[in-house]
Formats: sequence, structure tokens, C-alpha cells
Amino acid sequence: MSGHLHNIAPNIVPNPLEQYYRVPGVHVKLPTRGLFMPPGTIEFSMTGDLSVKPMAAKDELHLKSPDMLMSGVALEKLIESCVPSIRAPRLVSTQDLDVILLAIRAATYGDVMKLDVTCPKCETISEIECNLPALLATMKQVEDNSVRINDEIVAYVRPYNIDNATRMAMASYDEARRLQNLENSELTSTERNKEIQKSMDKINKMNLEMLSDCIMKIVVPGAEVTDRMAIYAFICNVAKPWVEKIDKKLKEVNSIGIDKSLRVKCSKETCGHEWTTEVEFNPSTFFDAASSR
Repeated sequence: MSGHLHNIAPNIVPNPLEQYYRVPGVHVKLPTRGLFMPPGTIEFSMTGDLSVKPMAAKDELHLKSPDMLMSGVALEKLIESCVPSIRAPRLVSTQDLDVILLAIRAATYGDVMKLDVTCPKCETISEIECNLPALLATMKQVEDNSVRINDEIVAYVRPYNIDNATRMAMASYDEARRLQNLENSELTSTERNKEIQKSMDKINKMNLEMLSDCIMKIVVPGAEVTDRMAIYAFICNVAKPWVEKIDKKLKEVNSIGIDKSLRVKCSKETCGHEWTTEVEFNPSTFFDAASSR
């Protein structure tokens, strides 16, 4: 009989600690309503909300890793942990990310975030309180993502997502480091200028690639073009004012979301200077118990 004991399923002992596991503490809507993510990559509630859990200890470790932050992996893992209904974190739009980060912060530490601000007049450092629900309440949603280029052509854009922002940041970092190395090289001024021009050309190419990647489709008489290479070729070969129209619309769409600005007053009685500052969304410090600006 003992030979068959290994086939008997062991008794599953309930873990009394499970009742203390993380549960969603905040529910939010997104500026884009998930309209720019592929089907099946995000699941909303019946009311169009996302459930957000507080951070776990492992999430903070990821956010303290420079390599994971630079590559976007830290944000990807944070969203997977705290907003599991998002199944493709790298495709989350950047303004949606702002809302998600605020919601995670509120779910983890509560509705009030303390900020250190420096008076631009007297340089006094003051501590202020930022009400996160009030900040979230300023959110506006993307309503129109189309831009008419001429009487025949209409382009439809989407906001930057985490993947776009990460790739651009890494490329800019690499080129900045390369240019810094040129200063210490033994190249002649002519050779150095050629290398600088190469870097500028590379960044310009990346900008055009980023712009074309954010064009979902271009509608012309009798056709609706979604092919990535065809759209990139269009961007590279049409008149500059047309590209500027698309870029202007993309910037407009990217700016829609929450209002990050705060009106603050210097705590020093002899100063009392008032100014407007912005809440920073630097993931490496945003989730500290007290953030600074």
C-alpha cells in the first residue's frame, strides 16, 4: 500500500495569512480609455475602470535598479504586479502611465503625497501636500486623434507608449555618451564635426521613425494605409509642412491627460513668493515615502 501513497493528493492547508494579501485599493479610468492598445491586451470593468493594487516589496527593488529603469523593465513589472488587467504594459500610453503611477502611489501610501519644493526667489525648501485624488480629477480624455493634411489625406495618430519612450531615451543616452567621448578623443575638428553630424542624423532618423510609428493609419481616396514601411516612406518623402501638421497633432494628443501643475507658496514669512511647479513622475523617486520636487 505504501507504494501507492505518492499518488494521493496531499491535504491543502489553508494559509491564514492570505486574507492580508494585497487587494485593489484604487479604481481609475484612463485618458485614452485603452483605445490605442491591441484587442485583448487590457481588460476594464463594466464601468470602464481599472483596479489598482498597492506596491509589493519586490516592485520597489525593481525601481531602484538603474538598468531595469533604463530598459523599461521596471515599469513593465510594476504594472504587471499592480494592474494585472493590463497584459501588455509596454504598450501603455505615456499619459495613461501617469494616471497609473498616481493610482499605485495612492493605493500604496494613501491619498496625500508630501513634496519638497524650492522657492525660486529665496531658495527656501518648503514641504507641501499634494492631494492625489484631486490631481487625478484633472484628467482629460483623448477625444480626437485625427489630423487633416489636405483635402484628400487624413492621418490618425496615437500617443507615445512606454516602448516608444524607452527606445528614444536609450538612443538619446547612447548618443550623448558617444558625443561626450568625442570631446576626449584625438580626432581633428573636422573628424569630430563629422561624428557629431552622424549623431544628429541618427537622432533625426529616430524621431521620424517614432513619428511614423505613432501614425495608426493614413486615409487617402480609395485606400486606408496601415503598413509601417509605407507610412515611414510617406513621412520621409512628403513636404515638411505636412509632417509638421502630424507632429503638432501628436504633441497635442500626448499633452492630454492629467494636469501636473501645482500652485505653491513659499513658507518663509518674509518671502511669500507664489509660483507654479509640476509633480515629477520619476519612477526611481516617485514611490519614496516622501517625494521631492
